[in-house]
Amino acid sequence: MAKKKDIDLDKVEQLAAQGLSEQQIADSLGISRSTIDRRKRDDDAFVAALKRGKHRGVEAVTNALFTAATVGEKPNVSAMIFYLKNRAGWRDRQDITADVTADVVVDVDLDTALQTLKDAGIDPSKL
Repeated sequence: MAKKKDIDLDKVEQLAAQGLSEQQIADSLGISRSTIDRRKRDDDAFVAALKRGKHRGVEAVTNALFTAATVGEKPNVSAMIFYLKNRAGWRDRQDITADVTADVVVDVDLDTALQTLKDAGIDPSKL
């Protein structure tokens, strides 16, 4: 049976707080991705360190984003929009679900239209 490698859980938490992916965390720790997956299955303390780190990172960015959107003489409008899209459910597009029914009447005199094209030097058969 292979010896279980010691992993610094404080380092795992710090890397997760910085927003690194699990692959990047594995690379930083000098372990394989499969080791990360195995530890997630078998080690509750490892899972807790990952979760705490991810939570810390999201909290820090959320606070910084909120500050950028609300503080100062000229708040960051992009930060406001980003925050509201992600936290308040804002969307860029609207869903239109109304049923639209209408009668459309097209009143075209084809002979006149064809003659107008011919008078302009356009051969209607080539269109």
